[in-house]
Amino acid sequence: MSSLFAAVFPAESWPTLGLAFLLGSFTVATLSDLRRLSAQREFVEVWWLFALVVLGLEVYDATHGAGGAGMLALKWALIFVLSLASWFKVGWLFRLAAGDVAALAAAASLLPWWGVPAFYGIAKVSSWWMAPLLRRGRNVYPFMPVVSVATIVVLGLVLGLEKSGTVTTP
Repeated sequence: MSSLFAAVFPAESWPTLGLAFLLGSFTVATLSDLRRLSAQREFVEVWWLFALVVLGLEVYDATHGAGGAGMLALKWALIFVLSLASWFKVGWLFRLAAGDVAALAAAASLLPWWGVPAFYGIAKVSSWWMAPLLRRGRNVYPFMPVVSVATIVVLGLVLGLEKSGTVTTP
């Protein structure tokens, strides 16, 4: 990220700050989703904007010396395809409302390219396990708890793999 935000915070810290912001918004949206089966529309807009900002920062990094344009393109192609596959109008992975798709995309935007399919896979497995608990006699269920759990699990996975030296992320 070079000097773009260097005056405000170290270049390496923007993903951590982004994660803290995202987890805070997920917490509030999860509670709202559990109570009303929907999160506020503003969350959806913020999550799409968040993903676009991360994309912009990563493109900036890739074009200003950090390299990795091929992996960046792969990552964002995966996010796009898996987001589309999760949307209720396409729905071969999930059949989600736009807000849930935005939350998944925002969380995936902070992951390395190989973490994106792992994240969506963890979300799928989590939804199989959690749906009966969340459904409570309804045909639909709140999906934000699934997003929150999958985010925490994949972050643990990524951190564990990085600490063990199995993988490295730029």
